[in-house]
Amino acid sequence: MWFFFAGAALLTGILGLFWAKDRFASPALHRMAYHELTARLTVVAAALIIIGALVAGADMLDLLGIGPYAWSK
Repeated sequence: MWFFFAGAALLTGILGLFWAKDRFASPALHRMAYHELTARLTVVAAALIIIGALVAGADMLDLLGIGPYAWSK
C-alpha cells in the first residue's frame, strides 16, 4: 500500500508543478515542468501506483480467502 501512496504523492507534486507553472507564468517553472526528468518521474509515479494497486488487490484476495496462497494455510 505504501507504493500506492508514494506514487500518488509524487504524481501530486508533479501536477502541482504544472499548476504553479500556469499560475505564476515563470520561465524557470516552465523549464522544470517540461524537463526530461519530470517525464521520467511521471512514469515512475504511474508505475508505483500500479504496483501499489496490485499489492493491495492481492492483500484483499488473501483477506477474502481466495488468494493464490489461501489454500496453503
